[in-house]
Amino acid sequence: MKPVQFATIVCLVSSMLVSACVADTASQPPAAQSPHLETTPQPTALPATDLPPGSLSPEAIATLRTLKQVDDYPLYIMQYVGEYAFRQPGPQPVVQTLGDFMPQSATSPVEWGCSLFAALGDEENKLYGRNFDWEFSPALLLFTNPPDGYASISMVDIAYLGFAGSDAQGLTELPLEELCSLLESPAWPFDGMNSQGLAIGMAAVPDGNMILDPDKPTLDSLMVMREILDHAADVAQALEIFNRYNVAMGSGPTLHYLLADVSGEAALVEFYKGEMHIIPNEEPYHLATNFLLSAAGDSPAGRCGRYDAIKETLSAEQGGLSAVVAIQLLANVDQDITQWSIVYDMTNLQVRVVVGQQYGQIHLFELE
Repeated sequence: MKPVQFATIVCLVSSMLVSACVADTASQPPAAQSPHLETTPQPTALPATDLPPGSLSPEAIATLRTLKQVDDYPLYIMQYVGEYAFRQPGPQPVVQTLGDFMPQSATSPVEWGCSLFAALGDEENKLYGRNFDWEFSPALLLFTNPPDGYASISMVDIAYLGFAGSDAQGLTELPLEELCSLLESPAWPFDGMNSQGLAIGMAAVPDGNMILDPDKPTLDSLMVMREILDHAADVAQALEIFNRYNVAMGSGPTLHYLLADVSGEAALVEFYKGEMHIIPNEEPYHLATNFLLSAAGDSPAGRCGRYDAIKETLSAEQGGLSAVVAIQLLANVDQDITQWSIVYDMTNLQVRVVVGQQYGQIHLFELE
C-alpha cells in the first residue's frame, strides 16, 4: 500500500447502484497539496428579532442561515435547528427518491459501487470508513440535534434535493426561500454517526426479494438510517429498530447496511430470499461492498476486488487503523466515480471527509 501525504483542513463544528461487484484496479491518489488550516466556527441560530419576514418559520430560517461552503467540489455544512420539517404539519417540498436517478457517469450497473468498513481493533480509536461511489454528488455534511433524540452528523447527496450539477454551486448566495428543500436533508442520510458512537452506512446490492410484514410500520431505505441515528445508542438498539419496521426500497436500489459502535460491535443487515439477515462481526472488523454476503456463504473472496483489498488490510492490522491509514485505505480502493471518502472516529466523535478524490485535502470536523 503506497503511502499518501495529507494536508489537513480543520473545521470545528458542534452538535446505489444495484449489481454484484466486479474486481477493481485501485486508482492512484493525487499528489499532496500544500498544508492549509481552516477553522470554521460553530453555526449558531440568529435571534428571532433579526429574522426577515416571510413564510419560513424561525427555526427554518435559523437552520438555513447556518449553511456554509467548505470545499469547492462542493461540500457544505449545515446545523439543523428544531424539529425536522418532514415531521411538521403543512405542505412539504417535493423531493426525489433514490430511484429517480440513474448515474450518467456509469455505462453499466457493474460500475456502480461503494466500500464500507469498521476498524475496531484499537480500543482507543474505533473507526468507520466509507467511499460513496456514484455520479457527481454535491454533498452536505449535516449536523442534527433533535429534541427527542441523539445529536448526529451525516452526509447527504443534495442532488436529490434539487441541487444537481452547476445548481449546487453558490448556494450560500441564494435567497433562503430557494433553499427550502434543504430542510428535508435529515431524511436523506447516506452515512452517519451519532453522539453515542454508533455509525451506519449503506451500499447497493442485488434485490433480495424482501417481503413486507403487514403488521409492521414501514420506513423507506434512508429514513430507517435517520431513525437509527436519532434513537439507537449501539448496534443492538439499531437492530431492534430494523426488526421493528419494514424497510421499503421503493423504486430505488436495494441496500444493505453496515453498523458499528464504539464498543466494538458491528453487524451487516441484508435482505435475502425474502428475509432479513443479520451478520455480526467475528473479528475486530467488518466490511461490505456491493454483493450480498448472505449469498456468498463462507467464501466471499473473489466476489469484489475492493472487498478483498479492504479485508486484507484489516486482517493484517487486526482491525486496528489510525484515521490517516483509514483514509489511505479508502484512497486505495476508490474508483473514478468516488464522490466522497469519509472516516467516522466513533471513539473521539470526529469526522474526516475527502470530496472529489482530493486526498491531499482532508476536512476534519467534531461532533460535540
